[in-house]
Amino acid sequence: MKKQRSALHWNRCAASGLFGILLASTSIAVADSENLLRNGSFESGLSDWQVSGDVLVQGDAWEGQHSVRLNPQPNLTAELSQRVTGLEARGRYTIAARIRTSDNLVPPIVGIRDGAQIAKAYGWVAIDDTDRWLERRFEVHVDADATAFEVYLQGWQTGLGATVEFDSVRLWKGRQPPPTPDFGDPPWAGAPRIDVAPNNGDSLLRETGFEDVEGGAWALGINAGIVDSEAGNAMRLLSGPDTSRASQTIAVTLPPDERWTISMEVKTDPDVVASAYFIGSDEFLVTRSFGNEEWETIELEIETADRWVRNGKLILENWKNQPGAAWYRNLSFTARGGEWMATLASPPRRQEDVFFDDFADGTLDPTKWLVSRKAWGGDNGGVAPDNVMLVPDMDEGEPIIALRLEAHGDQYDGELEHNGRRTRVGAAVATRTYHASGRYEVRARVAPEYGTCTAFWPFHYIDHRMGEAAYWHEPNPRRNTEIDWEFPTDLAGADTGNFSFTKARTNSWGGQFGGEGGEHKGRKTLTDENGSVLDLAQEAMDGRYHTFTIEWRSGSDLGDESISRTDVGSVRWLLDGRVVDELHDVEFGQGNVPYRAARFWLGTWFPSAGYAGDVGWTGNPEFDTTAAHIAWVRITPFEEGRDIWVDETVPNLAWAGPDEYPESIDPIDSIEGDLNGDGQVDGADLASLLGHWNTSDQAADIDGSGIVDGADLTRLLSNWSP
Repeated sequence: MKKQRSALHWNRCAASGLFGILLASTSIAVADSENLLRNGSFESGLSDWQVSGDVLVQGDAWEGQHSVRLNPQPNLTAELSQRVTGLEARGRYTIAARIRTSDNLVPPIVGIRDGAQIAKAYGWVAIDDTDRWLERRFEVHVDADATAFEVYLQGWQTGLGATVEFDSVRLWKGRQPPPTPDFGDPPWAGAPRIDVAPNNGDSLLRETGFEDVEGGAWALGINAGIVDSEAGNAMRLLSGPDTSRASQTIAVTLPPDERWTISMEVKTDPDVVASAYFIGSDEFLVTRSFGNEEWETIELEIETADRWVRNGKLILENWKNQPGAAWYRNLSFTARGGEWMATLASPPRRQEDVFFDDFADGTLDPTKWLVSRKAWGGDNGGVAPDNVMLVPDMDEGEPIIALRLEAHGDQYDGELEHNGRRTRVGAAVATRTYHASGRYEVRARVAPEYGTCTAFWPFHYIDHRMGEAAYWHEPNPRRNTEIDWEFPTDLAGADTGNFSFTKARTNSWGGQFGGEGGEHKGRKTLTDENGSVLDLAQEAMDGRYHTFTIEWRSGSDLGDESISRTDVGSVRWLLDGRVVDELHDVEFGQGNVPYRAARFWLGTWFPSAGYAGDVGWTGNPEFDTTAAHIAWVRITPFEEGRDIWVDETVPNLAWAGPDEYPESIDPIDSIEGDLNGDGQVDGADLASLLGHWNTSDQAADIDGSGIVDGADLTRLLSNWSP
């Protein structure tokens, strides 16, 4: 349905109630910023605009009397453009427009070029938004040596016979308040709620008193509704030709050998028998029926016995063809504290201590690590928990326990199947906690076969919703944070398709750009301490481990809220302490250095989307089984001023449960003198020992003599790490 009035016009003429107040406040805030475009509503026809292709002014408008219609042709793009001068070099500006299309496959394109720090354009419309006036806006920075840029509106060449329309094109200096929904439209969704691991006593259900009359956390079925009872809100299920139900999923996984009680007050109309039941994975079921006509409390006893129960759901039900309703109120389902959820806190907790794991106890600790079952990268089966395991190994003559991340190539004929695939299935783990600027070190040997990628990377992403201000800052609502070590690769350009384990990808995605735009794509040749080319595949087959490091300094400005950098961040990639690549952030605008805390990933996966005539950019997976091996991981925080800890959009998606973690193996002895358990004997351990000098501290009493003295110091120094 067409809208002939703008929200601003409606506010002037017919505003009333809360919506009018909200809209007025938004309109006033925007009106305080001058529109720097001339004739942005086309009330003066096409004056001030450069025109090419089939463009005309029409009387069907979003606001005022006129809008502009572009008719793209099979070999001709229709376009309007206007150069805006007198802008502030390095300044931030916001472009906005009303757009409409007759075919979502031909979206109206709003863009800025020729003078912007980064040229940008918005060109996307959902199927359901065809033939509707929509608001589009995003931000752009003026280049350092520019005081002007060009705004353009396009209908890209097509043979579909579609038309695109524009009205109310605006350009303001600075960041603007977000718009509000148009009159009559529902509220825009904000950021989703993040489920986290509960503490003892927390409720495992939301809205146990049915506080949201629209249902909220409860999925309402036929004839299900929330009504006011004499003691607060209640769920009312009315039987009819169809069964009436209401349900709520339980986000956590319930551990084995535990017991919970779900209680609720219930009643029914005469001759009605209703029920409440809890279901979960592997046909888990606990049910209770009732037919009392006065409020009574019933209980469901949940006992998990020897299994983990996933995908729990509480269902309230009044079966069909009964003579009346059933009511439910005051529900209770309390956590015991051992329930499993991948995410620990919302927002993630700041990490200030060193993270270290050398797997020496023979386990992959679920309190530290998550095991992934996701899929990305094209035609592959993703990463499977069964491909994660712990194995004994040797590193420079010393026994270790290594984390083995297995990958199955196109010649794999084993039984493991994941996401419907037996081939091109890898493995990946990630830290359960989030870490920001710091030194990320991985002691590893890569999977030495082409076609699979060994990678180490901090990763975090957000998909902003229209109800969030940041949605309106970029053409694409996604914000990525990612820094990659990836092997093997080519060097791109003239080297395309020349895959080698002597080359690495060193990428950084800054998190300010929408989507994955503006990334630093490093392609580097690897060398040893003598400057000779280093082949990581040969090194891995010879059993040699190397230390891969990412040094991430985020800087000290205010992230996306700041235009200028007060302390420019950087990323360095090091191999055995030698710098392989280095990236420095920009001094203003949008750069490539991240600032949002991220989980740290380790993995073997299959880039299988096609590349240079091969399966992917690591080559063709013409092998049976290969694996990367991880000796230890250390993350040392830098605690820079720009670091922030914010939620990902779906941080709990596709992780294995603790019962799917690899089997433990026999541990190895710890390093004598490693008092802080970080895998090495160094100054921190010496300081700890000296701090307990002449005491009976058991941790520092290395020789077990009952006193911390010179004998303990001698044994510590004998294992001093190089």
